[in-house]
Amino acid sequence: MKSETALKALIAISIILGSCNCTTTRSDETIPVTTESELALETFEQGVEAHRMYYVGQAMDLWEIALNEDPEFFRAAYQLSIYNLFFGNVDDFKKYSQKALSTKMKLSKGEDLMKQALEKLAEDPEADVTSIGKKLVDAYPNDYAAYYQLGMYHNLIGDYQGVVETFKNALNIVEDKTPVYNIIGYQYLQLEQYDSARKAFDTAIELSPELPNSYDSKGDYFMAVKDYVHAYESYMKAVEIDPMFELARNNARRAKMIMDSLEVN
Repeated sequence: MKSETALKALIAISIILGSCNCTTTRSDETIPVTTESELALETFEQGVEAHRMYYVGQAMDLWEIALNEDPEFFRAAYQLSIYNLFFGNVDDFKKYSQKALSTKMKLSKGEDLMKQALEKLAEDPEADVTSIGKKLVDAYPNDYAAYYQLGMYHNLIGDYQGVVETFKNALNIVEDKTPVYNIIGYQYLQLEQYDSARKAFDTAIELSPELPNSYDSKGDYFMAVKDYVHAYESYMKAVEIDPMFELARNNARRAKMIMDSLEVN
């Protein structure tokens, strides 16, 4: 079972995927998404957007719908298998990896590399497939999705420094750097490099002070260093920006409970 920080680190990794139909791509620089069903592709991309907004459960539900629409949809089955592996759901990982690996669809070069990685993970869930992820980045150096996959592969083996280096490289190709700094901050928390984590979260806030998530992340930093007063304030700043941000509101309650218990003692 992954730690809470590890799970948040995963959720922080926003998926930005290129998309296409089964025969054409929007750009040679992005990893194509192969499917013969426009509805399946649309639903898959809705899942991508849900994940980008940190609704991981909703994203997985949408990818399941996309896979039901097109049972040969490799990318949907692949995403479901990788996530279930990360969350420790062994049976579901086996189910979705088998679906992904049995596809008869002709895959793109990038998807074929993902399939190679998944084949190794199906044989040994603890396999190190970062060498395949590096090939993916080499093949698509301007596609954030390639860095995401490599970052995930590092994460699966607990190589958080590898995740940091991967997303530092990704900073060179993305316009919106805020979520990338957020990812890096969580990896530093995993490494217990708290000063570096704080700097990364502060950079995310400086870049996009109007976004609530970075304040929620900064709250997680404060929780890690046991500064519960500032954690509460940071979570509530996120709620002030977005009153519907229930995750931050729940985090604020948790910080307040710890503060209150410390005062009683």
